Amino acid sequence: MTEFNENGVTVRLSVTDWESAAGTLVTTFTPDDAGFHLYSTALPAQGVDGVGRPTQVRPVGAVATAGEMTVDKPVKTIRVPGVRSAVPVYPDGPVTVTLPIRATAAGEAKVLIGYASCSSTEGCTIPVADRAVGLRTGEDGVSFDAP
Repeated sequence: MTEFNENGVTVRLSVTDWESAAGTLVTTFTPDDAGFHLYSTALPAQGVDGVGRPTQVRPVGAVATAGEMTVDKPVKTIRVPGVRSAVPVYPDGPVTVTLPIRATAAGEAKVLIGYASCSSTEGCTIPVADRAVGLRTGEDGVSFDAP
């Protein structure tokens, strides 16, 4: 397991059920302050009319996606002043994304993390895009690089 905190959100990553070079990447995004939400994984890369950034978990290198991403919270939509369309977000608080992964080779890999958090009363934090978290695959499984 590893974690980091950047721009108002603590991100914790772990790999569970690793067997035969495959497992599940579990990533939990926890806003530091109450009343903050994260945006849907389905949000377009540049947001809706420039508002928001999608919650992203993307493996690259010696690890690849091996199935569908799932999220433990339902998507809801909010209206933002000046934005024509509804914006898809998760309820305030932590959100956990799970993603089946598999090793494509022994060696170095990265998980690229992206997110933005906002509050209807406090505004938004600076978005995080492609924050790399290093990991290694090998005969003994998967290990994260030191933060």
